[in-house]
Amino acid sequence: MKKVSVFLITYNHEKYIAQAIESIVSQKTNFDFEVVIGEDFSKDGTRAICEKYAAQYPNIINLLPSEKNHGAMENAIRVFAACKGEYIALCEGDDYWIDPYKLQKQADFLDAHSDCSWCFGNIEVLDEMNWGLPRDRYFPEVEKETITVEDIILTDVSIVPTATMFFRNILPKPFPDFYRTTFSGDLFLHLYFADKGKAKYFKEPLSVYRNHEGGLTKSPAQIERTYNNIFNFYTTMNEYLGFRYNDLIKQRLFEMTKTRLIYGAREKHGMEKFRHYLKTMPNYFRYSRKLNVKELLYYHMILFFPSLLKKMSKP
Repeated sequence: MKKVSVFLITYNHEKYIAQAIESIVSQKTNFDFEVVIGEDFSKDGTRAICEKYAAQYPNIINLLPSEKNHGAMENAIRVFAACKGEYIALCEGDDYWIDPYKLQKQADFLDAHSDCSWCFGNIEVLDEMNWGLPRDRYFPEVEKETITVEDIILTDVSIVPTATMFFRNILPKPFPDFYRTTFSGDLFLHLYFADKGKAKYFKEPLSVYRNHEGGLTKSPAQIERTYNNIFNFYTTMNEYLGFRYNDLIKQRLFEMTKTRLIYGAREKHGMEKFRHYLKTMPNYFRYSRKLNVKELLYYHMILFFPSLLKKMSKP
């Protein structure tokens, strides 16, 4: 049995997939590993490139071609099912690894720390969109080296770059039905493994996150859909985990509600803003631990009387 299975999913990554595969097959390890590639019926030349590498590395690469497009979640499930290693490392076709000892370091750590179920690390950002954003706008800086389920739930954005994730092969069999329609398969894995044990954070960069034109848009409508999807995911995941982290998840949902209440109203006016208020406020009361009248008054002022609030705040 291979010690590590590298999970690599790809779709329309013709410009990037060769670099991703090269960064994996060039890993320096004292154990055998495999690369399971889920090529999801790309419309470009991705499949041909994968076939070339599979022929070049027949003892390492297990290519799972497809005659139809499965979609991200179904593609992930079939690749996970084919991963037979003791550990699984993640990479996607538009990212790549930069530490030639990444697999060795992460396997050695989990071998020596039975209380940890997973680990991940730092990244470098390749900004092909020339946004000029600092690195922490993609993933926040992580100060701790040991990450717990509380850190994962209460951090308002993801701290886990996908291409650095490495975990024990203890995935659910089968995956829950909601995984197939979830907005973020990564977020499911973060909470699933955080429930199983602690995580180690490697401060040195292990991979490159590529920001390119094929990524998700950040339009107001997309941001709102993302918020709704993540909110619904946490409520579903709370039940899936047997409500073991009910207080933490309720705290996360409360903070999300407060953020959405204000920032979700910025592009809305008149009745549209009022409908947003009526839709969002019930969650404020549902997830708040106690009523904060001063905070509630402030939110109403900033939503409906911002000019008056500005006058009141002037010295």
